[in-house]
Amino acid sequence: MKLWTSPWVFCLVILLLCFGSECGTVQRKGRSKRELVRIREAKATIPGACATRLPRGKRSLPGLERRVLPHRRRSAQAVENSSDRGKSVYFTGRGDQLRLKPGVEIPRGNFTLEMWIKPEGGQRSPTVIAGLYDKCFYASSDRGWLLGIEAVSEHGNRDPRFFFSLKTDRAHKVTSIHSNARYVPNQWAHVAVTYDGVYMKLFVNGAQVGVSREQSGDVFSHLTKKCKVLMIGGNALNHNYRGAVERVGLWRQARGQRQIIRDMQGHEDPQDLPQLVIRETFEHPGRKWLTVKDGSFPQPEQGGGWRVGFQGLGGGIGNSEGLLDTMLEPPPCGQTICDNIEVIKNYNNLWNFRRPKKVRYRVINIWDDTRTRPTVTDHQISLQHQQLNDAFSPYNITWELSIYNVTNSSLRNRLILANCDISKVGDDVCDPECNHPLTGYDAGDCMSGHRNRCPESKQGNGVCDPECNCENFSYDLGDCCNPNITDVTKTCFNRSSPYKAYLDVKELKEILQLDGSTHLNVFFANSSDEDLAGVATWPWDKEALTHLGGIVLNPSFYGTFGHTDTMVHEIGHSLGLYHVFRGISEVESCNDACLETEPSMETGDLCADTNPTPKYKGCHDPDPGNETCGCRDFTHTPFNNYMSYADDSCTDSFTLNQVARMHCYLDLIYQTWQPASKPPPVPMPPQVVEQHHNSISLEWFHPISGHFYNREVGSVCDKCTEGRVLLQYATNSSSPRPCAPSGHWSPREAEGPPDVEQACEPSVRTWSPNAGIEQGVVGLSECPLQGCMLQLEFPYPLVPDSLTVWVTFFSPEETALPAIHNILLLTVSGNNISLGPSNVFCDTPLTLKLDTEEEVFGVQFFTMEQHLEIDATLLASKPDCQLCRHCQPLHYRLLRHPPFTHAPHGLMLKEPTRRYTDRDVVPHVAYTYQVQTVSGRSDSEPSPPLIHELGAPYCGDGRIQSSKGEECDDMNTVNGDGCSSRCKKEPFFNCVGFSGTVAAVVLHLHIDVFALIPMNG
Repeated sequence: MKLWTSPWVFCLVILLLCFGSECGTVQRKGRSKRELVRIREAKATIPGACATRLPRGKRSLPGLERRVLPHRRRSAQAVENSSDRGKSVYFTGRGDQLRLKPGVEIPRGNFTLEMWIKPEGGQRSPTVIAGLYDKCFYASSDRGWLLGIEAVSEHGNRDPRFFFSLKTDRAHKVTSIHSNARYVPNQWAHVAVTYDGVYMKLFVNGAQVGVSREQSGDVFSHLTKKCKVLMIGGNALNHNYRGAVERVGLWRQARGQRQIIRDMQGHEDPQDLPQLVIRETFEHPGRKWLTVKDGSFPQPEQGGGWRVGFQGLGGGIGNSEGLLDTMLEPPPCGQTICDNIEVIKNYNNLWNFRRPKKVRYRVINIWDDTRTRPTVTDHQISLQHQQLNDAFSPYNITWELSIYNVTNSSLRNRLILANCDISKVGDDVCDPECNHPLTGYDAGDCMSGHRNRCPESKQGNGVCDPECNCENFSYDLGDCCNPNITDVTKTCFNRSSPYKAYLDVKELKEILQLDGSTHLNVFFANSSDEDLAGVATWPWDKEALTHLGGIVLNPSFYGTFGHTDTMVHEIGHSLGLYHVFRGISEVESCNDACLETEPSMETGDLCADTNPTPKYKGCHDPDPGNETCGCRDFTHTPFNNYMSYADDSCTDSFTLNQVARMHCYLDLIYQTWQPASKPPPVPMPPQVVEQHHNSISLEWFHPISGHFYNREVGSVCDKCTEGRVLLQYATNSSSPRPCAPSGHWSPREAEGPPDVEQACEPSVRTWSPNAGIEQGVVGLSECPLQGCMLQLEFPYPLVPDSLTVWVTFFSPEETALPAIHNILLLTVSGNNISLGPSNVFCDTPLTLKLDTEEEVFGVQFFTMEQHLEIDATLLASKPDCQLCRHCQPLHYRLLRHPPFTHAPHGLMLKEPTRRYTDRDVVPHVAYTYQVQTVSGRSDSEPSPPLIHELGAPYCGDGRIQSSKGEECDDMNTVNGDGCSSRCKKEPFFNCVGFSGTVAAVVLHLHIDVFALIPMNG
């Protein structure tokens, strides 16, 4: 295969964000460099009926936490030659690079280098994986060739890709070619480079992804061969590689793509052996390799190499790791697996995926101390509950109500603000969303002439004088927030006072601390804009199942005739639905990739059964207007949809695509909201991965939730993944650096999973050293000698296997040092471990393999880079973590029609495997296979079906079956190599003829040719 080259934020932010951190007293204004980001975040809260944040792209890392940094499966054929598999060794990047012994003759003309690699995330750019150097010609350090990783962005901070560079001894300049996409950390990849005296080529996973003919002739002459040194794992300039390497091969010929693919699959042709210079399996690396001065040999990777095939070829059940690439990516405008087109089509088409679901929700009703003046009345609650079930029950979703009464006059008497960022109160700018009588009209900012109306004689005179009650006069020098002087529930506008007359919703949630993992919590708040009816938490937000999640409603729009659909609309957001006008009125420009020109499951609201429409409150198609990208007629628009902005007299329905999305998110995120939920289903049909004359080998996907164990509220089992590895994000944070009053860029923003939506751009959802520093303050703006520090702690101390850090923004021009100056592991014993500096890419998480037997409870990051932003940190345990041992694994039942002769009700797989070889098959019979997830209590709905006959073609057999809709077939079920796991061409690839009946997918370069190879050669 070959390739063609050619950021609702409804920010309920408050001073409590600094609670739990060591943020100091700060100036009111933050750095001017961040103002653009603040403005952009503020604009994300749109005027109108709903202030739910607008997602602007995927998360830092798509998918759920148990899918973080997966290990891609390699082909089973590669396992067959077990005697030559060898070991994988791990290069730390610190003094363990190797150089070939002088006795081995290095090819000076045509050559091919192949190897399996598993690179860590975060490398020095460029990083050298292998290279040929000239140790004699010091005037030029670029003679020879390199295989490595290099950031192709202008500033070298993003888009790291594999590269192959070459400069022959007689060439004037270096030629470099790069892969078509950035590499994926901790994922095995087969890379190969070839040179035939004219063409230099780069192959990744068998696909040719780069070619050039700018170089010609031999790489070096026989006169200089003693000057040439071949190294792997780095070079003499310490551009060293971090990651695993396995099965290195060097040939004195430019091998063809057919040969490279066969070698990648583990097939060795005896005719190629005379041209083989090195086949390094790392069983005895000292026989051919030398270490650098004071260096050491790389250590074998724990678990050994080739841990990705199947040893169960002789029996029915294979290893749990397989051939199938189980990553189900969302489209570019999506967020999660429930946005994946194939997944949501299955929820559309399979009625059993939309069986009745009962969901719990909780209304939080605040009363005064005398149990009077409730926020909402019993009549409102009853009416809204009835209308809620009337709206959702036709779609097999019903709601179970509980009421949480809070008796607290202090809370009841305060204004709860829905969409005002408290840090903006009294910031010398009139912020309309904060302009309310109980904020003192934005602490006086929205009152003209307030600066000159307070005589000095009235300031601090023991009376709250209204003309002095603003930020400019320190709120009458404190008189207006003194409960012994005045009714502070009406006069205290100072955002820093504990007696202030208002709270924002996040402060209310922090006070109440209501668990969001068992119910959808419903809070009430007011707004300066009475048209603002509600706010919801998206299912992919990290607060969704916490006390900070839930929905917020204006009590005027709750349980009142003509407004009951407001809650239906907001719950729709919580269940993953966008506004129907997302693709027209919520795009950033007319060039926005999510602009919807026709109904689509990839753009706009990601529903193909809602026609494009602008934001409109009428109960009919909108008239053409200039607010859209070009005047156009919008017809058959979904104005009667609950996710439109029409009123209750008009809205009456969801579409089938929307219903499918809601049921998907109830399975993916909200199982613990359901009192009697089944295990999560497998969302895709099983797939054939191998076939012989008497057997069919199947593999299948994880359950949609990605969980491997029975999920219990309050247990860690939902954080345990395959091999009983515990994955945990930081939950406690601190920093000696000051916090901004808004809480933007505070330490707490680095807690939980990654939630930055546009990597490599500033985001308020991260920790940054100087966010709370006023620009130009001497002594504070720069980091101290040891670096600005962030400390993160994890819920459970454990012996770690790896650390993953999302550094999503930094300024490479600010310092020549690595972005992270030092990482310190905090251990229970007190023997803290320094990991030293780390280079990072802003669009690729930093991954660090940890070699320690100490229990780690936290980590400290030090940086000299004042604008660095850390989004999240993940600590993974070693396998068989003690905390996961009590967790009961989910099992699978394989259903077949006609049924298995030895298991007529389905085959229960005792081991948590996702592969089975069916030998109970005969030709000319169509077998239907489905998979169920089995927990200790119940079984899931069956997966979508696979229908297959023994001997019939299948995706992955190496032959394109156009009648089945195949566009390519590269003999694997891996995505990202030009031909998808569904045998569809991936973007920028094309099919070209090769030979026989098979065509190849090629990346179109200015001179490229590429082909897929048939299995029969």
